[in-house]
Amino acid sequence: MKGPRRAVLTASALLCAVVLAGCAKPDRTEIVTWTDEHGRACTGVAVVDSEDDDREVTGIDCDYPPDGRQPGRETSGPLPD
Repeated sequence: MKGPRRAVLTASALLCAVVLAGCAKPDRTEIVTWTDEHGRACTGVAVVDSEDDDREVTGIDCDYPPDGRQPGRETSGPLPD
């Protein structure tokens, strides 16, 4: 009798783990803009970890604004579809 009970408990635990893993929120990707310490306007792609909101920024592109212009405010928004 212990064999079938142990098999049922193991199967139940495995099923719960699979269901919980499927419910995890996916990471999201955003376009982020900012001004660096040299006054350059920068744009990057940030991958935001759904578990702890940690950001990893890649694809950074920085350039000085044209003469007589100032960079805009820092922004963050989701990537377009």
